Amino acid sequence: MFKNKLKFILKNNKGILPSLPYILVALIFIVIPSILIVIKSFSPTSSGSIIENFNFINEYVWMKILKSIYIATVATIICVLLSYPFAHFLAFGIKSKVSKSLIILLITAPIWMSFLIKIVGLKTLFDCINGYQNSTFGDIFTILGLVYIYIPFMILPIYNVLEGMPRNILFASHDLGRGSFYTFFKIVIPYTKTALFSGITLVFLPSLTTVAVPQFLNTSSSGTMIGDIIMEEGILAQISDISLARASTLAFIISLIVFGCGTIYVVTKKIIKITKERNK
Repeated sequence: MFKNKLKFILKNNKGILPSLPYILVALIFIVIPSILIVIKSFSPTSSGSIIENFNFINEYVWMKILKSIYIATVATIICVLLSYPFAHFLAFGIKSKVSKSLIILLITAPIWMSFLIKIVGLKTLFDCINGYQNSTFGDIFTILGLVYIYIPFMILPIYNVLEGMPRNILFASHDLGRGSFYTFFKIVIPYTKTALFSGITLVFLPSLTTVAVPQFLNTSSSGTMIGDIIMEEGILAQISDISLARASTLAFIISLIVFGCGTIYVVTKKIIKITKERNK
């Protein structure tokens, strides 16, 4: 009976079969772990209560969450401000395919290296510039490290869209008397908004929960971010069910914050769209 139903579903939904590997990967590595995190967040610990799971998120932890959001936001904004002019110049200013390939090779070079090697190398560079060891005090070094690590993930999506952008759109804008400034903000940015959103996601989310970057690059005692706290609790989780519950609860709270921000963005966008349509 079940076998016949499965055949009927596959026969009438031929698009499902090619998607099965991706569905399985999503279930195994995203959906199931997320469900387990939620379950563990609301599971009683050895004390028999789930209150300890949420009491752990005190004022100090909330300050680290807000600090992590701030640092991730600043790093993402810097990546956007640097990536757009660079990708625009790479797509429209360079004609040689060989030169473009070499530049893309240099852009993606940091991705090929070990995460730890990149951080150690960057810290060594800062120490050499400052003239003494362990000279990197302050969140600015954390932000610079995040920009250095994740900016390729902002440049490449924008560049790929700009490279395929029809040039006649730009020519038409200039023929109508619009300058480069107007064309960039009214034509180029709206055309690449999907790539921009992808880049923001690829930069902001890893930056928010980054591990090791603040510990290596910011030698001040207050340089830790929320990802470091999750990692510390995760390490202790090997011997303590309370630490496992705390790490799960913290990850759950951060997921809710991210999901809430995304929901606010989508709802706000729809409200603005509806308002504009009614005003027409």
